[in-house]
Amino acid sequence: MRITMKLHWLLYLLLSLVGIEPLQAQRATDLVQWKATVRPETVAVGDTLVFWLEATMAEGWKMYALDSPPPSRGVRLRFGTLPAGLEQAGDVRQSPPKEGYDPNFRVTVRYFEHQAAIIAPLRVADAAEPGVRTVQAEVEFMICNDRVCLPPTRVPVEAAVHVVAQKEGIAAAPSAPVPRFDPVIPPIEPEATVPPGPQAAVTAEEDVAAARASGLWGFLLLAIGAGLAALLTPCVFPMIPLTVSFFTHHSARRDVAFRMALAYGLSIVVLFTGLGVLMALLVGAAGAQTIAANPWINLFIGLIFILFGLSLLGLYELRLPSGLVNFFNRQSQQHGGYLGAVFMGLTLTLVSFSCTAPFVGGLLAATALGEWSYPIVGMVAFSLTFALPFVLFALFPQALQALPRSGSWMNTTKVVLGFVELAAALKFLSNADLVWGWGLLSRPLVIAFVSVLFFLTGLYLLGKLRLPHEAPVETVGVGRLLTSVLFFGLSLYLLPGLLGAPLGRLDAYLPPRKANDVGLAALFQAGGMAPVADLFDWHEAIEPAFAEAKASGKPVFVDFTGYTCTNCREMEANVFPHPEVARRLREQFVRLRLYTDDVTEGPAWQRYQLQLTATVALPTYAIVSPEGQLLARHVGMASAEEFVAFLDRGRAMFEQRMAQRAMTPASRSSTAALRDDA
Repeated sequence: MRITMKLHWLLYLLLSLVGIEPLQAQRATDLVQWKATVRPETVAVGDTLVFWLEATMAEGWKMYALDSPPPSRGVRLRFGTLPAGLEQAGDVRQSPPKEGYDPNFRVTVRYFEHQAAIIAPLRVADAAEPGVRTVQAEVEFMICNDRVCLPPTRVPVEAAVHVVAQKEGIAAAPSAPVPRFDPVIPPIEPEATVPPGPQAAVTAEEDVAAARASGLWGFLLLAIGAGLAALLTPCVFPMIPLTVSFFTHHSARRDVAFRMALAYGLSIVVLFTGLGVLMALLVGAAGAQTIAANPWINLFIGLIFILFGLSLLGLYELRLPSGLVNFFNRQSQQHGGYLGAVFMGLTLTLVSFSCTAPFVGGLLAATALGEWSYPIVGMVAFSLTFALPFVLFALFPQALQALPRSGSWMNTTKVVLGFVELAAALKFLSNADLVWGWGLLSRPLVIAFVSVLFFLTGLYLLGKLRLPHEAPVETVGVGRLLTSVLFFGLSLYLLPGLLGAPLGRLDAYLPPRKANDVGLAALFQAGGMAPVADLFDWHEAIEPAFAEAKASGKPVFVDFTGYTCTNCREMEANVFPHPEVARRLREQFVRLRLYTDDVTEGPAWQRYQLQLTATVALPTYAIVSPEGQLLARHVGMASAEEFVAFLDRGRAMFEQRMAQRAMTPASRSSTAALRDDA
């Protein structure tokens, strides 16, 4: 909670600085007014009525329709426990929405302006007791204007209905006619059918908390590590004593030199953080999913990593135009004081471009781990780590004497980073390959490439592999020897993966196993973990899965996944093969896997995920009855024990529902009045 609050304050300050109206200034409940009624207000037993929900929106704001595609959040109507004698009897419907391009999400959406109506047919059971009943529901909606979107908001609504006995002869009228609105969502079971626990409630904040529960600290550590690594690159490290010397020579007073160094460091922070803010604004509300799933973005990042990796290996040198660098260098020399320090910071940033760009690019690519604010937070952490040594060395200039001199070790670091970047490029290239379905970069092929790259890195560190521009290595120090052992170990560790062996957490960064991959099931089943490809078959379409569920009397386990989802791969590699998880999935469920980032079917699967689970986060797992009602859901990663508990909870809810139906069978067919004659 404290982390979230600090993050919100940081976003508030940053958005205020760039002139964006903070979202907290307006509330969705002030901009949308809801009114709930039932029609007719008096109804006889056995007849139908309509729960009618009207919305009135403020000028300039729009609300997304029930079937608006992600990443927009369509309005949803949920009933609590319906009063005794009432049951939902038909599709949730909506008044005709508009359709158009949304600048916030950069997709064509369906939306309402000014007014909207959401209705749900209800039926009074034949055995219902007469009396007044209050129907309580909850509506969740999201609104946007041309510049910003407000977070999804929940509002409770209720309306009263008077149930009378048929024999009273009161003008309870025939069943209420249902307007010819488009049916959108199948009947939603009362919320009580969803098992208690953390998966029962659905809010945007819980989506983020569940899917990114441990993601913020990991992301911050990644950013800090990238900042430290950037300091050790050949472009940056040699400039530390030079730049600090600039401050100490421009002022004999330590306090003035320190303030100049502070201005210098702040200029670096502002520059890199500005890049994060720009990324957040460009990405917008659809950020994480867009970056994670777009094959063109993955292809671009992969090619960038290859470009810089080959540069670090010495095949060519990347430089910004010398005129641009010289201009900022002249400005830093001509302007003394704080302005000169700022220009000095800009000069360092430009000079270090070829070494820091890979780290910054990789950090921004990691925005797929979280919500749209992650680029801002990540770049703040990166730039603070990057700038801090300059401020410290300005405050304690004698510490410069303890720094090692740049030389051959610096070139060694550069080459090792080049090999690592080439290996990292394969992750993004394989993402694009998976989404497009080409099948060029299979799991064994990627493992082979990475294993060879790590093996070559080990040979290079031992001096057995020499690049054309380098002198022979005469002695191998302890540092080079230990680092070479690390890379040789990684290379050997990957080799069993060529034959289908699980690779633990490394599997999260590799393409998923395919049924035709070579496997060594016999070698690994003894340890209790069979290769994933040999576990069981999956349906990849909704209709066949639910047809099998109805025929077999089993619930459906739906795996909402993505080709580019790293956490999905880790769950598939390390949780699904667990004996207790695998046994339950194989014996107790019909298995359905839907790739929501698929080029052709992905949008439809994502809409289904949003309607069913009220989230588009990946991974999301749902247990659904053969009739299509949600029994349980889990968002994000989990341990094997937690996942077993989730599966057992969903199975228990399914068995409870089946027992209730066996005791009190009830017809849920719609009456003739509920059929749309249009």
